[in-house]
Amino acid sequence: MKQHNRSVSVVLVAVSVVGVSAGIASADGMTPSHAPSDKAFVAFMANVNVSEIAAGSNAQKNATSECVRQAGRVLYDNHTQLEVKLKPVAKTLGVSLPSGPTTADQRMFAPVADKAHTPAYDTAWLKMMYPGHKEALATIDQEIASTRNSQVKAYAEMARPIIQAHLDMVYGAKCHTPPSTS
Repeated sequence: MKQHNRSVSVVLVAVSVVGVSAGIASADGMTPSHAPSDKAFVAFMANVNVSEIAAGSNAQKNATSECVRQAGRVLYDNHTQLEVKLKPVAKTLGVSLPSGPTTADQRMFAPVADKAHTPAYDTAWLKMMYPGHKEALATIDQEIASTRNSQVKAYAEMARPIIQAHLDMVYGAKCHTPPSTS
């Protein structure tokens, strides 16, 4: 598989993990500091971050429109910062952070990556970003409402407006001018 396919395909981690994470998150009955839902949420966010970093990087290289390239830059920058801020939370909960995409995720993104450097890539990338960010936002909202772990809640509350801004950028699977990343 081409290198660009491998780096981009992690986008679907968010989509594939969200259902599992949301299901585990609702089955909370443990102490707040080590609740399974908190661990699942941290693992979910780690996968979202890894996938969005790769997707953002790939969009910067392969998109044909300036708007999608800028959106990729915003995703790359924001999720890199979110990942840095997630590391101490993950360490506290004993959650291992992923080092890269799974083979299954690479296969799922291949149809988008195969359209690189064409307008069809931009359309496919945006179509993939919209539902993933919508589901990520729902998972964050669920975690904010249910967690009693102050560290996890603070991370979720900090991440929420960033994910909302990303959703706004790709709303309706159309590119809306991204905010500045300065």
